[in-house]
Amino acid sequence: MKSIKIAGKKFKLASRLTRLYALFIDIALIGAAQSVLGLLLSIVALLLFGIGSFGSPQSLLSIGGLSIFAFLFSIVLWIFGLFFIDGFRKGQGIGKKLLSLQVLRLKDGKPCTFKDAFLRRFAGLLQPFDLLWFLGKKQQRLGDKFAETVVVEFEPEPEQTEGETEDPVNVLENAIVEMKNRLAEAREKVDASIGVEKQFQDAYEDAVVQADRWQDRAVISLKAGREDLAREDLEKRNQYQRLAEQYKTQWEEQKQIVRSLSDLLEHLQQKMTEAQGKKASAVAKHRNVDAEIHLREMLEEIQDNKTFETLAKMEQDATEAATLAKAAAEVDVTYQDAKLAREFAGYAEEASIDKDLAELKAKVQ
Repeated sequence: MKSIKIAGKKFKLASRLTRLYALFIDIALIGAAQSVLGLLLSIVALLLFGIGSFGSPQSLLSIGGLSIFAFLFSIVLWIFGLFFIDGFRKGQGIGKKLLSLQVLRLKDGKPCTFKDAFLRRFAGLLQPFDLLWFLGKKQQRLGDKFAETVVVEFEPEPEQTEGETEDPVNVLENAIVEMKNRLAEAREKVDASIGVEKQFQDAYEDAVVQADRWQDRAVISLKAGREDLAREDLEKRNQYQRLAEQYKTQWEEQKQIVRSLSDLLEHLQQKMTEAQGKKASAVAKHRNVDAEIHLREMLEEIQDNKTFETLAKMEQDATEAATLAKAAAEVDVTYQDAKLAREFAGYAEEASIDKDLAELKAKVQ
């Protein structure tokens, strides 16, 4: 089973077959609701007009009205069921709820909205391309790509028992993730404001260029003796000068706004950095406390199960074994020394006999 990490939390991706089953369940339920509606309208028609009055003009007109109502209601039912059903509170339509599936947004890990659900299902009209995208790593259809969503197995939040508190490390991690998301949104807004400032600047510079151009034309017309044309050129120049002043004013105002937003973004970035540093310090302290508690518990367990006594006995046995080994080594050295002395004495005696024998042979000769 493939998994994916969204907003710091790990989820299991829903299988392709299970997702198809959920879609079939939704279609079957919508079709069943439409059938029940048709049956109810038929019963209402029978109760209102009776079997014998179906041929009258009044009954035909009323039945036609009921049929139009049923047709329009069916269209609304199918549109809502196919395009918006997954936008409920937990990103679960009826089929996905029965099969424990959920549609989540990739950017923040929250359930998809009605807008996201509409984008997902509307792209289903682009078959077979929509299903071809389904073979990707994240098992996203083309609609999931558009809506930036993914279908995962639903994991209900565990109910905390009385006295149970959430892990502080997880609380800090979630807070940091939330701050990162808000910082990214703020950066996008600042970038958009910078884009507006650039548009005002370009418009101002273009108006200045146009004013200069009409100024040059007025000079040329005046040199040619055409004061009428020079007058018209000067009017055009004045229009662009006024327009340039307007753009300049708007540019200056937008520049101030961008500067304020940039300062605010920088301040937010500093706060983000401080929060990350404090998070690392807090996590380290929390883990140190956990480690100390764990070591104390281990020490108590060691003292309780008399492990120290076992270690002391092992140390005593090892000392006795070392003493015996040393004594054995000393005895062996003494034995070796005596053996060498005996061998040396034997060698000396043999050398003396050989000497006497050589002297005897010399005398005999």
